[in-house]
Amino acid sequence: MTDAIDKEVRLLAAIAYGEASIANDSQEIGGIAFAVANRCRAWGGKTVTELRAADNDYAYAWNGSNDRFNRLMRASEGEIEHDKGMKLAADWARKALANDGPDPSNGAYWWDGLDFKTRYETRPKVRNGFKWGDPAHNIFGVPERRWMRIARWNIVNRKTGKIVDGAERGRYDSVWVSTAAHGSTVFWQHNPDYLKATGGKAYR
Repeated sequence: MTDAIDKEVRLLAAIAYGEASIANDSQEIGGIAFAVANRCRAWGGKTVTELRAADNDYAYAWNGSNDRFNRLMRASEGEIEHDKGMKLAADWARKALANDGPDPSNGAYWWDGLDFKTRYETRPKVRNGFKWGDPAHNIFGVPERRWMRIARWNIVNRKTGKIVDGAERGRYDSVWVSTAAHGSTVFWQHNPDYLKATGGKAYR
C-alpha cells in the first residue's frame, strides 16, 4: 500500500515530534516544524531532506537514537492519525511546508530544549552570546550572556600584502536572540546587529 503521507511531511513531522517534549504541546511542536521549514525556505528553498544532507548536526532527533522520531518514521498512516502527538506533528508539518501561518516560532530557524538549562555553560549559544527577545521567553530561568563586539572591514596593505583591520563595520552584543518559547522549547534567530556587522547569512 502506498504511503499517503508525503516523505517530506513525514520527515518534518518526525523532527517536530522527536524534538518536542513528551507533553505534546501543539505550539511547541508547531514551532519546531515552522523553524525547520523557515530555514529550508531561507536556504534557497531546500527540501527537509536536502537540509538534513547540508547540515546533519541541525537536529538531534534524526541521529537514530530518538525514540519518538523513529516511531513516527515507522508509523502507518492509521497509527499517526490515532496518536495525538503524531497527528499534531503531521498537521503542523503540512502547515509549515505550505507556510500556512500563524508561525508559533515567530520566524525562528533554530530551537533549544531543556538541555539549554541543564547544560547551560556548554551550549554554543551561551558561548557565542545570546539575549532574550522578550523576558517571557526565559522559561528556563537562566541569565542572558551578552558582550559587546566590534566588527571591522578587512583591508589589504598594498605594501606588505597583509590583511589589517579597517573602519568599523558594526557592533553587536550577542549572536542569538530569542523569538518565542512554547512548552519546553525556546526558539531563536541570529541577532540582526550581528548579521549586519559580519555580513553573515540569517540561515547559517
